[in-house]
Amino acid sequence: MNEPNSIKISVVIPAYNSERSLGETLDSALAQTCPAHEIIVVDDGSKDKTEEIVRSYGDRVRYIKQANQGIAGARNTGIGNATGDWIAFLDHDDLMLPTKLEKETAIAVSNPELVVVYSTFTYLYSDGSTKPFPVFPAKDLWPTLRFRSPILPSTAIVRRSALQEIGGFRKFYTTDDWDLWFRLVRRYSTKAFQETPESLTLYRWWEGNESRNFMPMAGQVLEMLDLFLLEDLSGIRRAIWKRQIEAKVFFSVALSLRDINNSRYWEYMLESLFLWPFSGKVVPFNRYRVFAHMLYMRVRSFKFSMRYWWPIRRCRDGLAKTT
Repeated sequence: MNEPNSIKISVVIPAYNSERSLGETLDSALAQTCPAHEIIVVDDGSKDKTEEIVRSYGDRVRYIKQANQGIAGARNTGIGNATGDWIAFLDHDDLMLPTKLEKETAIAVSNPELVVVYSTFTYLYSDGSTKPFPVFPAKDLWPTLRFRSPILPSTAIVRRSALQEIGGFRKFYTTDDWDLWFRLVRRYSTKAFQETPESLTLYRWWEGNESRNFMPMAGQVLEMLDLFLLEDLSGIRRAIWKRQIEAKVFFSVALSLRDINNSRYWEYMLESLFLWPFSGKVVPFNRYRVFAHMLYMRVRSFKFSMRYWWPIRRCRDGLAKTT
């Protein structure tokens, strides 16, 4: 059997104004028990000390500077300049645990049919506390990737030739990785993906994470839905899937709006229920409990107003497209 270091791994780190965390991220990539073939930082037009931090590592890290193209563009630049057999993606504020590359490359060399190997991860909060997240089974990726993305990019290594074959990342503001996994599954099937249940990545969660910008993210999901998530379906099956996914998106927006005390949460909750009143794999059962609590709170703040109970539902308004 081949040893893990018989394949070359290029670590690609897209960085934008990342001086707060980049040093720690680079240290984690350099501390691997199975060293990377190369570590590439793509500086996506930073205006802080990102360049200074990277250059302090000397020739241990390759530095590429480009005008701002967004994270998809930065990742594609890294892929285009990489010389390894596989790409390990690492966001500038995430951390690799020391055995990540060793364990994932061992899986990759043991099965030459694989194109993606990924692990679970652990949330790392700004106060230093952590919370593990369960791994998602590769066998269940389809059709789950129609309505959610269960793979965090920083947990994965991907065969470079597969990335080149499908054209790398496409530009979506917050869902470019989801789009990538979707296209890889459609091209190679779930048998080309393999998970490992160990948590090998720390995912830093703090105020300002792009994933917290829920309105643009919801808009991107709906745009993906319109463009390709259901392109292999037609007729009633397509209509049912579309309504379920829209209901899920609007429910998520309702939760986020409620959390920031935005009164439009009721509009999105009603639209979610009208689109798809049932629960299942796509729309979770707890939506009913959330709706009951929302209804209770509105009864407590009772108003004799038609619009209070029956707002005009323009749920796509404000979910701006950004591609």
